[in-house]
Parts: sequence; structure tokens; C-alpha cells
Amino acid sequence: MNVSIRKFGPWFALVVMVVMAWGSPAVALDDAWDGDEEPVSLPELDEDHPLYWAQMREIYVMQQRAFLKEGRLATTLYGGIIPNNIFEQYYPVGLRINYYVMENVGLELSGSYAFSRRPSVNDIVEDHPLVTAGDQAGTILIGDTQLSHTTLGIKWSPVYGKFSLFDSRLFYFDMYAFAGAGVVVTQTEPSPGDLGTTAKPEGAFGAGVAIYAGQHVGVRFDYRQFVFQKVNPPGGVANPSEASMGLTWFF
Repeated sequence: MNVSIRKFGPWFALVVMVVMAWGSPAVALDDAWDGDEEPVSLPELDEDHPLYWAQMREIYVMQQRAFLKEGRLATTLYGGIIPNNIFEQYYPVGLRINYYVMENVGLELSGSYAFSRRPSVNDIVEDHPLVTAGDQAGTILIGDTQLSHTTLGIKWSPVYGKFSLFDSRLFYFDMYAFAGAGVVVTQTEPSPGDLGTTAKPEGAFGAGVAIYAGQHVGVRFDYRQFVFQKVNPPGGVANPSEASMGLTWFF
């Protein structure tokens, strides 16, 4: 028996060390867990759910668009400014109606009435000696005073995205281009005292950004460039620019 112990003693000691090495972590773990603490809770979602790993890693994942525009009607009440006439400024107020035939393509019908204001530069120019000495003393002919714009066009949104506000609320936005044609109504004055009202065709193009908050409400920021023929004289082409902001409601 003594010979056998001497012969297998080293192997027996090795086996004992291996068993202790595997057993000690289990013992230590059992000692650490006394049943009073709550185990770490795993997400209740299935592993195939897109938010599973977001909960596991405690990160926020912005998902796809929460609503669609295709087949929906939207109205926008807006106001703006047409500032690029040194002798007359305009403040249009109007309504835009959009119907989206596709998610990124829509038809738009818009109409606006322009309130006008004469800047103080008119008084300075009219009182200048070179002006008061002429044949048309004290008079500045605007030519065409814009009264209203009515436009039908296509709105195309090649870019859309979303952003988070304070990591608590998602907002969706579109960046779009616009092109169309319509009618502008102007009050004409080709000569002093010769007032008239005329409707003439015009082209329109522009771009904008729309921000959506939920299923129905949105805010739009638009730029429009109009082009129409001026009254004779002086003739030529008028190209007023319009910047506007509006509140949108989706039906």
C-alpha cells in the first residue's frame, strides 16, 4: 500500500488541486449571493425586437418615421415678407394646401394676399432737389404693386431625417424643393395717376424645411422666388423673393 501511495501521490495531488480550482469560484459566488439582493433584470423584449439591444446597452435608438405623408392632405397657414423692393415692402399672408401622391412628392396649391408698406426712403428721394425739379416732380412710380399670388406646383422632398431634443423627444423633418406656375395680381401705374389692376402669369420656384411633431402638427420655413413681366414702361422682369414661416396641420 505504501508503494502505491508513493507511486500515485503526485497524480492524486494534481487532481485535488484541479477540483479545488474549479470548486472555489462556485463557493465564493455562493457566499456572495445571500438572497437579499435583486438579480440584474434583463429586458422583457424578445431578442429579435429592434429595441432589445438598446435596452441592454442603455442607449436610445431613433427608429423609422413615426407617420407617413402619402395619401394625406395638409394645410399650412403662413405669413412672410418680400423685402427686395427698396421703394415698397410686402408682407404676404396666405394658405398652402398640399396633397401627397407619394411619400416624397406632393401637389401644392397656394394663395396669398400681400400687405404693402412704403419705406421712409421714398420721402427722402421725393424731396431731393434733382427729383422735385423734373417733369414728374415728387413722384416715384412703383410700376407694379403686388396684391396677390396664386400658385400651383410640385413639392419634392429628396432628403428627410430626424433629430432628438434633450434625448426625450423625436422630431422629423423634410428638406424639399418646389417649382410651379400661377397668376400674380398687381396694381399698375405706368404713368402718374394712371392706375389699373391686372393679372399676369408668373413662375415660381424655391425650397424649404418642414419639421413635424407628432401625427398632425408641423412647422414650415419656405423660400419662394417669383418671376413675372413688369408693366411698360419701364418693362423688364420682376423677381420678388418671399421668405415665410407657417403652421401645418395634417388630416
